[in-house]
Amino acid sequence: SMWRFMLRHVFNSLSYEKQDRGQNACVQGLKQEVIGRVQTFVQQYVALHLDRKELFRSTGRAYLQIAREEPHLFRIFVLHERENISSLDELYRSEADPTVAVSIAEDLQISLAQARQLHLNMLIYTMGLGAVFSVTRPGISIEEIFIQQEIAYEAFLKQIAAMPTC
Repeated sequence: SMWRFMLRHVFNSLSYEKQDRGQNACVQGLKQEVIGRVQTFVQQYVALHLDRKELFRSTGRAYLQIAREEPHLFRIFVLHERENISSLDELYRSEADPTVAVSIAEDLQISLAQARQLHLNMLIYTMGLGAVFSVTRPGISIEEIFIQQEIAYEAFLKQIAAMPTC
């Protein structure tokens, strides 16, 4: 579609610096508009692909499906600059829905701190796995990606279970 064509070309030009201040401001405005539209698309896509019975798992899978179906949009979503982030905790607070950690804690019967840590681990892992998935051609199968995601989830869950509860 024309939208995808435009986004691909904007994404490819995001790293170019313009000498003219007016042109740079225009490019910055365009970047922010594209990032905002991509974030809206991703939120809507994830919402459409959620399984309420497996909210956590289905959310992670939805992100990986975006990486497969819309790799350029996924890269914009993951790789755009995030201002005022100087720790993983700040990244988590800016990117994650706080109700997800509550849901994880309830579903897995773990503490909220453990749920946040598991969510952060899976957020980082899934975004990295999605980035790899979005740049490989002809492409890794979605089944292999989901299996790898599940292996990571089990390993992180085991690690979380060993954490002292506060």
